[in-house]
Amino acid sequence: MHDGTKQMSEQSSGKYTADEETAGAGAEDEMEVEAEAEAEKKSRQGTEDNEYRRLIAIQLTRRKHDIEQDLRVDPDKVTRVSLGEKAFEKAIVSHGDHVVRFTQRNLLRIFPRSTRITSSNYNPLMGWRYGVQMVAANMQGHGRKLWLTQGMFRANGGCGYVKKPDALMRSKPLDFDPRAELPVKTRLRVTVYMGDGWRFDFRKTHFDRCSPPDFYARVGVAGVPADTRMEQTRVAMDSWVPAWDHEFGPFPLAMPELALLRVEVHESDNHQKDEFGGQTCLPVWELRPGIRSVRLSDHKGQPLPSVKLLMRFDFFPASDSNSTQ
Repeated sequence: MHDGTKQMSEQSSGKYTADEETAGAGAEDEMEVEAEAEAEKKSRQGTEDNEYRRLIAIQLTRRKHDIEQDLRVDPDKVTRVSLGEKAFEKAIVSHGDHVVRFTQRNLLRIFPRSTRITSSNYNPLMGWRYGVQMVAANMQGHGRKLWLTQGMFRANGGCGYVKKPDALMRSKPLDFDPRAELPVKTRLRVTVYMGDGWRFDFRKTHFDRCSPPDFYARVGVAGVPADTRMEQTRVAMDSWVPAWDHEFGPFPLAMPELALLRVEVHESDNHQKDEFGGQTCLPVWELRPGIRSVRLSDHKGQPLPSVKLLMRFDFFPASDSNSTQ
């Protein structure tokens, strides 16, 4: 009886052990399958991540300090390069066509030199003329150079994106050289009739303690060298509401899609430096012909609440002889 029980116990134990081994092997197989599936999922996810990364991020290329190598175009890869102000100035002198070609497919960033301890800025048009997408600026360095940046990005509804001119996207960059004498595409005539609003935004003694201010306006174009110019009205003596009725131009424009209209008002002072009275910078390609009320801003680029100029804009074909009348 005892031996029979023992034998049965041993048989049962052997059967249990066999079942356990079978179950263990099945669990291991299942775990192995799960591990393979997880590895495949991670691999697929990694591939998807890399593809997504290529869509949203452009890798910065480490400089080789050889401008031809730095600006080499890889047809199978989009890259990003950063150049300091001085390095870029040298590059456009010796390899201007390389810069244009590089920016047709890749991103180029330029930034102010470190010796600008007063947070001043370089002329951003230096970069835009060659198709540079990211022209960094010292945003705390208020002045004319920053006004140009603010003016450029007033375009396209002020969304922060401005389409590059088609001339910079051609397949043959040698066709375009911003330093060359370019053919005139259009002519712009600007008339400044009058201004108003200073009496509401400034104290009566802000410009002159003894009499009303003596305002004059400066109007010009910033763009490619062939388009750049600046002119000035006469001084309207002793008036908070100056009337100039002055006609500027017509300005010949070889590249209006890169031109910015600059407008400044100053108060004339015979004994001290002329005082600032307001400014604005407008993208020429978005100007609408006709009489317009143009709001001025302070030296930081913030709109003055009341100061406006009454102006008129007229465009003429490059060959229109009536534009000078």
